Order: sequence, then C-alpha cells, then structure tokens
Amino acid sequence: MVKPIITSVLILMILCALLLINYAYKRRKMPAAKYFIMLLISAIFYGGAYIGEMNAPDLTSALVWFNLQHIPIPVQHYLWLLMSMEYARASKKHLQIAKYAGLYHPLLYIAIFFTNSYHGLYISAYRFESNGYFSVIITEKGPLFFLMVASGTLLGMIAMFYYLRGLLRATGMHRYGYLVMITSSILPWLTVYLNATNTSYLGIDYFPVVSIFSGMLYIFGIFYLRVFNTIPIATEIVFKQAKEGVILIDSTDYIVDANEAFLKIYPDLNVPAKGNFTSFLEKHPELNGISDENPVPQFTLRQNGQARYYSAVITKIVEEELEIGQILTVNDITLFVDNQKVLEDIASTAIDKAEINEISFLQAQINPHFLNNTLSVIGAMIKRDPEGARELIGNLGEYLANRCYFDSTSSMVLIEEELEAVRTYVAIEKTRFGERLNFQIIHTSTPALNIPRLILQPLVENAICHGILKKGAGGNIWLMIDHDEEKINFKVKDDGVGMPPEKLLRLTAEEKHNEGIGIPNIHKRLIKNYGAGLEIESRLGEGTIVAFSIPISGARA
Repeated sequence: MVKPIITSVLILMILCALLLINYAYKRRKMPAAKYFIMLLISAIFYGGAYIGEMNAPDLTSALVWFNLQHIPIPVQHYLWLLMSMEYARASKKHLQIAKYAGLYHPLLYIAIFFTNSYHGLYISAYRFESNGYFSVIITEKGPLFFLMVASGTLLGMIAMFYYLRGLLRATGMHRYGYLVMITSSILPWLTVYLNATNTSYLGIDYFPVVSIFSGMLYIFGIFYLRVFNTIPIATEIVFKQAKEGVILIDSTDYIVDANEAFLKIYPDLNVPAKGNFTSFLEKHPELNGISDENPVPQFTLRQNGQARYYSAVITKIVEEELEIGQILTVNDITLFVDNQKVLEDIASTAIDKAEINEISFLQAQINPHFLNNTLSVIGAMIKRDPEGARELIGNLGEYLANRCYFDSTSSMVLIEEELEAVRTYVAIEKTRFGERLNFQIIHTSTPALNIPRLILQPLVENAICHGILKKGAGGNIWLMIDHDEEKINFKVKDDGVGMPPEKLLRLTAEEKHNEGIGIPNIHKRLIKNYGAGLEIESRLGEGTIVAFSIPISGARA
C-alpha cells in the first residue's frame, strides 16, 4: 500500500510541475522564469525516473532508472544557482561568469558517475533490499560521492548568498517572495544529506517527494506574491533611489507599500499593516481632496520643530485601459520655496542671478500629460515587455533627474551632457510613438565645450510636438553639429508641418506673445551671452529649421 501512495505522490509532483511550466512559460521573459522552467523540466525527468526505480522488479532494472536519475541531479544544482542570481538581480558580469564556471559541476558529476564502473570511487557497492514494503537500492558511498555533495553544497551556498542579499534589499511584500524562494530551495537540499548518510526512512529518496512541498510554496509565491515579476525591479528603482516620498495604492484602496522617503514624512504609516488609503487621508487633512485631477501644490508640515514645504500628486496606474491602482508622490519643495522667497527679495538687484532662476524654472517644467502618458505606457509594458518597461523606467528617471535636480549655481553644461538629455527624451518619446518618430544626431565629434543649459532639448521637443506629431504619418528630426576654429554651429531640422510667417515672427520678437517659454527663452539667452540668437526658417507643409552658433572662445570647458 505504501508504494502506490508514494508513486501517486510522485505523479502528482509531475502534474504540478507541468502546470507551473505552463504558467511560467507565459511569463518567461520575467527575471529567473526561464531557469525555473528548466528546473521544473529536470524535476519531471528525475521524478519519472524514480517512479521507474521504485517499481522495478530487480536490481538490474532498478539500476537503469537509478542511472537516469543522475542526469538531472547536477543540472538542478546548476539551474538553482542561475535562478537565484537572476532573481536577485546579480550583475550581468557575475551571471555570465556563473553560466560558464558553474558548468564544471554537472559535467564533472556526470563524468564521475558514469565512469563509476571503472573506478568505484563514487558508489562502491549496490544492494537491492526490501524495506518491509518494497525493494529499494541501498548504496555504499565512496569519496567522490562526498566530493560532489560538497561541490553541490558550494553552489547552493552561493545561491543562498544572492537570495539573502536580495532579501535584505527588498521592500514590502517582495521580502516574502524571497522567503518563498529560499524555503523552496532549502527543503529539497535537506533530503540530499539524508540520502548521503543513508538515514532516509525506509531507504527512500525523499528529494522528489519533498519537491511537492516546494512546488506548493512556488505556487503560493507565483500566484499570490508574484515572485516572477518585474515589480521588484521597479520598486527597487522607485523606492530605493527616489528622493520623493511614494506610496502604492491598489484598486481596493489598500496601501500596498511605502518607500523610506515617504515614511520619513509620515512615520505613522511605518507599521506592518499599511491600512486603507481613505483612512490615511482622514488622519492628514493637508491631503484631503487630493485626486489625479486635483493635486496639492503646496502644504506645510513641521518636522524636528521646523516647517517644511511639500507638494503632492496622485497618478493613476493604468494597464490596457484598466485602472489597477494609484501612486501618491510627495515632493519636498522646501528648498524651492526658500529659494523662491530669497529670489523675491533680491530680484530687483540680482540681474545676473535672474537668468539662472529663469533657467531653473524652465528646467523644472514637466508636461503633466507627457509624464502621465509615459507612466501609462510603463504600466502597459510591464507584462508584455518587462525588459522594455525596465529600460523606459530608467530613461524616465534620468529625464526627471535632468529636469528637476539641477545645479542652480551654473547656467552652463558640457555639450555631451546636453546631448545625453536629448537622447533620453527622444528615447521616451520613441517608446510612445514608435515609427512615427525618427531622430538622428549628425556630428563628427563632440568637443569638450560648455553651452547654455537646457538649450538643445527644448528645440528638439518643440520639433517633435509642434512639427512631427501634428503630421499624421510622423516624420524625421535631425540635430546637426559642426565646428571650425571660430565657432560651433547647431541646427535642429524637421520635415513636419511647418509654421505660418506671422507665428515665426512672434517666436523671436521682443514682446511676449504667449508662444511658450522654450524658444523665446533660448533666443533671449543666446543674445545675452553671445550677441546673436536663433535663426528660424519654416515653410508650411515642408518643415522647420532652427539654427544658432556659439563662438569657441565663449564655450571653453
């Protein structure tokens, strides 16, 4: 009766593994999922072979299945290592080293095992004995057996190191995902040592049996904690690195997680159960009434006896037109408010600093539609293209850093830094608009020279928004840079819809005509610094060219 029960349990393990493979395959691009699939395949191979061994009538037949089991055993050790490293987001360099260096274990293991008949140093003797219910193979282990156990233990220790490192870095519920991965790996390992010491009850190899419990943990982790997901990566970037306070609210109004910056502002939220978002708002009247359409531009909180200023905004998380949650972002604008007060006091006399303030104001302007659309694209890409979503999150973070965290003491920047800001912005827009937008930078070399901060990116942005995207089929933008011994020449050209003559005149006129802050501001700064501003040519239906030059003598780094 015992043998049919154990056989049924093993068949259940195989069926469970097949279901997990089907689920994981649909998410095979997520971190560690592909190694998890390969691990399941090897587990099926192992379990099937062990079913054959348990039901074999004699030692010769049992040894055939016993030998087959030893093909997936070392492969599983190897796959466990790679799965743990990719799940814990080890560096590409370390993962690449592990892929090649770790192959020593399965290759050496298989070579030693399948040459055992010549040297007898892995297993010195086999016996086929009854345990009171059915016959099992009893082995006498040799020194090479324990060498390979030690080798597998080394791989397991490395895997555990990466899991523990990831656990320490993880936030919120994702810590439980790491605990599932750790526990699911340790359980089968314990049976290896039972088998090595011949202390298994009834002489049974409990590795495939215990794998059932590991599989149940994986099911819980995958379906409830979503262990194979890109969210841990996103939270590490947003939560660990963001200077803003951020909380995530799900569609049921439950606060899923809060980053450290937010908990410093609202320490009363720093409890295991974050609770209901509406209840949180009731405790904090300064946020009452906030919504995605109604941000709170400025409010004051006292911290350590001092007043600090904040702004708050809510952004919906939308995936495939379905709202799945919200993000509340709280920004510390104390420095901005304090600087604004100082600037108001000295505005009448600080003419030179007024330019820097104007640049800072321009740099801080972020189109809310652009930001909301980009976040929506990220939400839509998380499942269908997690690698693309990760790259877009990085680009957005770099764009926000360039726009918001500026050096208020300098109005100049290296050309290459300004070009990097242009590349980041265009990369985000290309993710949204695809083939409708083609962009190219044409230059032979980038001299290490300074130009006014935030002077190229607004021109490219203007060409995209007002030139190309108003054209149904999209179009092309070229940023061309050349230089001689006397000056550096810049030109932004597009084949968009163009501009009528009257609008062209207003862009560079002395009076303000509410044509936007970008081009008039750039034109004025160029005239102030170099005596000449923008030269704009445009024809309706053909496109626009915006050009300017900077003397080499005025641009030395």
